[in-house]
Amino acid sequence: MLNDPPPEKKRSVHPLEDRAEGIRRAAREAQAQEQPAGEGGRQRVMLRIPVAKPNLTYALIAVNVAIFVVMFYILSPDQLNDIYEWGANNKFTVLEQGEFHRLLTAMFMHGSLTHLAFNMLSLYVIGQTVERFFGSIRFALIYFLGGLAGSVLSVLINAPEVNSVGASGAIFAIVGAELVFLYKHRKLFGAMAQQQLRSLIIIIALNLFAGFASNLTNVGVSIDNWGHIGGFIGGASLAWYISPFFLPRAHPDQPGALTIDDVNPLDGQFQNLMIYISGLLAIIIVGVLITR
Repeated sequence: MLNDPPPEKKRSVHPLEDRAEGIRRAAREAQAQEQPAGEGGRQRVMLRIPVAKPNLTYALIAVNVAIFVVMFYILSPDQLNDIYEWGANNKFTVLEQGEFHRLLTAMFMHGSLTHLAFNMLSLYVIGQTVERFFGSIRFALIYFLGGLAGSVLSVLINAPEVNSVGASGAIFAIVGAELVFLYKHRKLFGAMAQQQLRSLIIIIALNLFAGFASNLTNVGVSIDNWGHIGGFIGGASLAWYISPFFLPRAHPDQPGALTIDDVNPLDGQFQNLMIYISGLLAIIIVGVLITR
């Protein structure tokens, strides 16, 4: 998320291509096979993990790009300003005037081509990796509900004169989800998971540092770190309960082979989803009462 429309995005892109490709290689193993591994007669097992096509990731990128094109290349400057006035996230208009739609619309608005490009590249790299393992429904829940958590924290903490736009709160939500997923599967993925966890933590820390540093300058445009933090917390919290959890077991038809089961199906997490949504609503209500 970015404060003050229409801004120039100055946050660095998530350089996760190598990490994402490493994870996708684990998911693309063509077949279960056993290989010798060491003097003790122990064997290393290669597993095929079922993955989904990242169609929603591509759709979200297309929607964001289309909205940007309409706003900046089709609408007049006055119309563009009206769109920002209507949809940007803002403490006063959300909590005092009750324009709660801004919590969602701001996630699809960007302040410049650079802002859009950084966010969409990040969404492409991180989103397709997470969606492949989580599936489209889980991915959608984390993207939108986690993004809303970022928008809520932004309006609660930022000053009334701050306007915030951008998809980065939702992107931080899927970053948080990926971190939780890797942590839960650190034994299954082994050294690769440990390496990717360290990489994610470094990237998160660098982005938050850049965000806080931008707020110390007087350039007129700053990074909405509260939106990022809220998105990360929301995405990680959701993923802790609704993310898939893969366990290997003996293949029922192929002796000596292993298959993977997801032992945490989404249909068993309805109660936790309702608790999360109720918590968001409660925080918004408390924010409204305090502000008024």
